Amino acid sequence: MAGSENVGEINVLQTVDILGLGSDAKNVLMTVRHFDKKIFNVSVCVLTPGGEREKEIRKLGIKLYTVNGDPEKFAELIRKKKIHVAHFSLGEKQFSIFAKAAIKGGALTILLLDSMEKMVDPELTNLFDRHSVSKMCALRYKKWYKVSNEEFHNHHMVAYLPIDVEEIDSFRLSDDEILSRRKKLKIGPNDLVLGRIGRPDVGKWDDILIDMMLHLIKKVQNVKFLSMGTPEAKKEKIRSRGLEKYFVFLDPVPSDKAVIEFLCLIDILAYSSVAGESFGRSMAEAMACRKPLVVVSKPLVDNAQVELVDNGKTGFVVYSPNAFAEAIAYLGSNKDLARRMGLAGYEKVKREYEAKKSTRMLEKRILELLRAKGVEVPKKILKRYEKIHYFPSREEINNFEFEYERRLKDCFGKPDFIKILIGKYVAFSFLMQKFIRSSKLTAIRNMIIRSSGAR
Repeated sequence: MAGSENVGEINVLQTVDILGLGSDAKNVLMTVRHFDKKIFNVSVCVLTPGGEREKEIRKLGIKLYTVNGDPEKFAELIRKKKIHVAHFSLGEKQFSIFAKAAIKGGALTILLLDSMEKMVDPELTNLFDRHSVSKMCALRYKKWYKVSNEEFHNHHMVAYLPIDVEEIDSFRLSDDEILSRRKKLKIGPNDLVLGRIGRPDVGKWDDILIDMMLHLIKKVQNVKFLSMGTPEAKKEKIRSRGLEKYFVFLDPVPSDKAVIEFLCLIDILAYSSVAGESFGRSMAEAMACRKPLVVVSKPLVDNAQVELVDNGKTGFVVYSPNAFAEAIAYLGSNKDLARRMGLAGYEKVKREYEAKKSTRMLEKRILELLRAKGVEVPKKILKRYEKIHYFPSREEINNFEFEYERRLKDCFGKPDFIKILIGKYVAFSFLMQKFIRSSKLTAIRNMIIRSSGAR
């Protein structure tokens, strides 16, 4: 590429395990959709073929390759296609294996989209750059590995996951369509409709959602909880608590359009996950649908939900089931406030998470990394990115520790100071998080959840 004025010859390969309905595949789809094809020749490699999003990738005219999990084939693909940049969305072990293969194949730059601060092979430490998905992830990474701000910015960027606001706007339902669909679900026109959407995984669905409803039905009589993808163990627990009549269970639908239509049907997104969120795509999509959010702060684990939700502006952050119910009841009786919060959330998504803006930042970072490797990038290409500014800024990333402290205490109801205090040690301890997230502990926890839900 050196010395050339041709465009569209910066070869970028997006690599993911499978193009299913998970967040990694959605991120790949959003990113390749918005890459500037006049400058970047972007393609996708999937390690495991057969995912639901493969057709969507092909419809975009993006070349799709599969290597069936073979690192030697991957290295050959990198070499044959003259890939300059390998951008990965993979787990720890897979990334270590295929990053080495990318280096073997001659890739100049390696980027890892990282939401879990992955531990990788030490041999790779100085051979790749990380793309963190939130300021919380960046802070945690710096704490875990004792990385200074200067060191962090040398090999890291923070760019929020891409949210395609234009696509979401095109999928939104009209008021009449909302009323009609609610009627089919036996939801009344005056019902307050809460919603939660996610994989039917017991590790993702927090019991506080059920405990909250026990408090809420004493405050709001006409309430319905629309729940998509609910695990059977949670359904059993809801029935055992006598709450079934307040819930409407929907099976997951493998469609982005169906997700947005679901979010259009609700008044408030009531969100909590056992492990919290490193970003929270469904929350951001609800904000893009102009919905206020009530979320639970999780200082002991992932807690980017308090970064997405500005308490009192785009929704409420809570700690206890009672505060959760109080916040929802308050929004239900203050519809103008709920509307303003929904609009504020929509504006925040457009400002901070919009897919085109996120992709432009990624493109700029790629150009900087290539130049650092001695690649001559044409001046006319560089000029296009002069006015592209990184968001969040370096200063915001550096100062987030103080902002995070403030956000932990800024909530609806009383902060849980014990969790906040313990969270400083648990959330920012690599060994503690490794234990909490261990496969054995997760299996035991899920078994307990299932057994308690069946009683």
